[in-house]
Formats: sequence, C-alpha cells, structure tokens
Amino acid sequence: MPLSKLERYLTQRRIQTSLPVRLYALVDGLLYGDALGASALERGCTAIALFDDTPDASLADAGPWLIDVEGSAMATRCALLELAAGASGVSWLTTAYQFQSLARELRERLDVLMPDGGTALLRFYDARLVSDITRVLSSSQRAAFFVPTFDWLVQINGELVRVHPDD
Repeated sequence: MPLSKLERYLTQRRIQTSLPVRLYALVDGLLYGDALGASALERGCTAIALFDDTPDASLADAGPWLIDVEGSAMATRCALLELAAGASGVSWLTTAYQFQSLARELRERLDVLMPDGGTALLRFYDARLVSDITRVLSSSQRAAFFVPTFDWLVQINGELVRVHPDD
C-alpha cells in the first residue's frame, strides 16, 4: 500500500539531501489501540516504547511509540495509514538518526521543567497536540526540541502538515 502524500514528500526530501533520510512514525499507544481496535504494539527491532526504562515504564504500552516505518510489516504500515486518516493522527519524522538514537533523543524530551520547579509530561507524541505545543515554544526552544529531525510532519484526517521546520 503506497504512502501517497507522505511517500511523495519523503522522495522529495531524499532528493534534497545527501544524508540518509529515514522515516519513523510517532504514535500514542493508547490512541493506536483505540482507533484501530488493534492489539498493543509489540517491542522489537521496528517498534520502541519510549516509556520503557523510565519511571513511567508501567504505562509503556499506552504511552509513546516510535516505529521504523520502512522496516515494519505491511500490517503495521497499514495500521499507521489508517490512524493517519482518522482523528487521532500520526506524527511522521524524517531524520538521519538511527532508530535507537532517535528513541533516546525523544525520551529526553518527555519531561519538562515547570516554573514551580516540578516536572510535567510533554505529550508531543500525540499528533493532535504537536502544533499547539510548537506555538508556545520560543524559537530557541523549537530549535533545541526539533534538532534530531529534518522534518516533523503531522497527519490527521488524511491532511499532511509540516510542523517543523516552519516556513
């Protein structure tokens, strides 16, 4: 099953850069299961639960998942496309980072320091919230947050929108 708009975007991106361009999906595990009536994602060489090895490990199945799209089984790709066609959406990341390295980078962004000194979970893995999160970040915060990606795209209801870099 072709990735249509996304595949065309990825092809164009690969032409524009001399670095390897990898495609990953970032999804909320709970929304993935709810939207598709699917069983939980399975850890493996193409799927990493970002809450693993964190204090929130007990919630890992329902938390953020990073998926290597091109290495995934066709069933996973189809599930991602179905999720992207619906209201829950998918974040698509293009990067030169290796899978494990990108997962480490994203884990480091899960918690944010609040003005009162406490920490809060930053739900950047929920495609419905990424644009709103981006709008409240300063330009230096955006640069630091998105540094591991070439592009951060969000696809909700089939509409593909580039969140980073912003034009």
